[in-house]
Amino acid sequence: MGGSKALYFRVGLMVLGGLAAILGVALWIGADRLRPAGDTFETYFTESVQGLDPGAAVRFRGVQVGRVTSILLAFNEYADAMRDLELQNVASRMVVVRFDVDRRSIEMRSADQHAQAVRAGLRVRMSSQGLTGVTYLEADFFDPSRFPEPRVPWTPRFRVIPSAPSTLTQFQSQAEALLAELRQADLPAVLGELRGVLATVREQITSGEGYAALVGAADAMRSIDTTVRDAGPALVTALNEAGAAAEAVRKLVEGPLGSDVSAAATALRSSLARLPATLAAAETAVRRIDGIGADVSRDIGPLLRDLRVASDNLRAITEQMRQYPSQILFGQPPPRPDERRPEERR
Repeated sequence: MGGSKALYFRVGLMVLGGLAAILGVALWIGADRLRPAGDTFETYFTESVQGLDPGAAVRFRGVQVGRVTSILLAFNEYADAMRDLELQNVASRMVVVRFDVDRRSIEMRSADQHAQAVRAGLRVRMSSQGLTGVTYLEADFFDPSRFPEPRVPWTPRFRVIPSAPSTLTQFQSQAEALLAELRQADLPAVLGELRGVLATVREQITSGEGYAALVGAADAMRSIDTTVRDAGPALVTALNEAGAAAEAVRKLVEGPLGSDVSAAATALRSSLARLPATLAAAETAVRRIDGIGADVSRDIGPLLRDLRVASDNLRAITEQMRQYPSQILFGQPPPRPDERRPEERR
């Protein structure tokens, strides 16, 4: 009887322990949902939100900052604003996604901080995690001109962070645009032109100018090869001589005359450094000599002219003495001033 009671007691303890373990696991799994709610935001997607469920993580550059709380259709959530809205309007096909952000991770209590972040390019987009394919919301800063803020016909119940299309959606959009352009293009005509170009290229390579150019290039390569082979020994000899000359110069510099060569190089460097000043002084001296020459020419010019006049007068007197020597020896003295004629007095 006592053994049965002990068995029942142990079984009861095991059952209670199992229930406590189950309750602990449940609390651990739902710990995030039992925490106090943070700031609530909402965003709008025009693409499919397949794979995104309530409870999905919200990450900012890889760091989890919150969780998705609800996913709703815009024409149900904001039915009053959708009554007069046409189906062609993009807003009628939007999906409203609301999420909470933990204040301990990121805090944007001020409306100004939120507006500044949105203007700076804060956006959310759907992304997949690794190979598991778990979809979550990724918040990051993008180019605001590429993803402008949406214009919706209703008054949002929470602060809005605009969305950006996912990478897969952007790739699909680009692929669809490319396919549309291919459909509009006249592929048969393009293929026909391509065949014509290939035929022309084949003809040029086989028998046209392209073939002649290839033949000429091959001949030039053979000629270059022959030239290199013929000039090979001479080129090797020249390289060996250049190496020997370089070795001789090295030995000369490193030998007993190395210090003399270094001193000569230093003196030459100093002379070259003084050369501009010397040339400037020489130029100044030449300018002074030119000035002196100009002054001498200006002073000697009148003297030479007077000397030429005197020489002419002496020549005239000599000629007169040669023709009339008696006039020079026995000529009459010059008249007195009072006996001169009026025109001579002048």
